[in-house]
Amino acid sequence: MKILLTTLLCLALCLPVFADQQTTVLRQEVSIGKAQAVLPYIDGSNSVDLEKKANGLILAAAQELSRQVGGGSIDYEVTLNRPSLISVLLTAKNGGVSAYRGLNLDLTTGEEFGVTDFFVNNDAVKNALHGYEDVLFSENGLLCSGGKYASYDALTVPYSQVLPSIRIGEAGRIMQVARLTAASSKKTLVMDKGGLIALKLDANPSTGYGWAMSCSSPNVQKVGSSFTIPRAEEERVGVPGTEIVFLAVQKPGTYNIKMEYKRPWEKLSLDSFSFTVVVQGA
Repeated sequence: MKILLTTLLCLALCLPVFADQQTTVLRQEVSIGKAQAVLPYIDGSNSVDLEKKANGLILAAAQELSRQVGGGSIDYEVTLNRPSLISVLLTAKNGGVSAYRGLNLDLTTGEEFGVTDFFVNNDAVKNALHGYEDVLFSENGLLCSGGKYASYDALTVPYSQVLPSIRIGEAGRIMQVARLTAASSKKTLVMDKGGLIALKLDANPSTGYGWAMSCSSPNVQKVGSSFTIPRAEEERVGVPGTEIVFLAVQKPGTYNIKMEYKRPWEKLSLDSFSFTVVVQGA
């Protein structure tokens, strides 16, 4: 009994540690028609069935490429790896003929995902993509293909260019998010270009107060916010809770950001603090 309890306790303690880890990708060598292929194989996800669907999509794409080039070899590159999302680029070559296929796979559905699953389909996003529809997600941005089976080097759109259009509810799945509180006051955050800042702050919107951001540079933008209250108090009106403010920084540089807890129609704030953000990257 002691051994069993110890094992269960260990599992309970270890699970949260695994929650933010990348997707596990194994290399497998397989023969596909006349092609010799090295393909990614997803393992260890939360759902065996959805994992099987995702691996099936990879195999089907490799078979399609094999037929396109008539054999040869197939290899892959992982362009994006998140706990429940992975993007891979398959490349088939046979002599002087090459064909490419990018897959963005969501391990919570077992299906492919696209740009509009994570970014609002507005004019800003459409203009950034210049009409390209076949888009592969990567660590540094959106890679666009010039056509079916073409390589994904026609256009690269940095995430910083489309961050203001991100769907806040999905932001944490695709972007690197720096989580801050009011304890960041008078301190400096160093982060890479293309990430988000999520400020978790005490608030009570029922009083008319909310957190406003000010910065001298237009490169820092508030892209959304959400409000939550303690679960035990969900049915009560006017209960204080937590406001999460999302900020996007468009370009590398040093920025001084001020947060003020105030009513929109009043000049004076009830509370305020400032912090500095240093964004790295070319």
